[in-house]
Amino acid sequence: MNLRRLVKTMTTLAMAFLIAAPAVTPAATSTSKTTTSKHTTSSGSSAGRSTTQGNVTRHTSKTGSSAGKSVRQGNTTKHYDKSGKVVGKSVTQGNTTRTTDNSGKTVGKSTTTGNTTVHKDAQGRTTGKTVTK
Repeated sequence: MNLRRLVKTMTTLAMAFLIAAPAVTPAATSTSKTTTSKHTTSSGSSAGRSTTQGNVTRHTSKTGSSAGKSVRQGNTTKHYDKSGKVVGKSVTQGNTTRTTDNSGKTVGKSTTTGNTTVHKDAQGRTTGKTVTK
């Protein structure tokens, strides 16, 4: 059950951040600029949103409660759950981001084209998408 929760949390955090990270422009890295991303599941229903300011992205669930945060350093992003515990990381190369859990196991991959990122699980099945504005 904890592994299922971890995978769900990592997928949610990955969906939340992985779209925002590649879409951040030099102007968006300023502490005065805020970027918001909306996340949906593969069926199109809401999966929450994220708000990025500088290198920190705060994630909220579809009900508006905290779902954790992500902190970006270069092409690596560390993901934290809502209690502040590290749950994994993402590494971006080009337009593709690979997300791993704490043990280093790949739990997802995402590809960004324009302002839309498509998220896939470790088996390559589409799990959702994020659109950044």
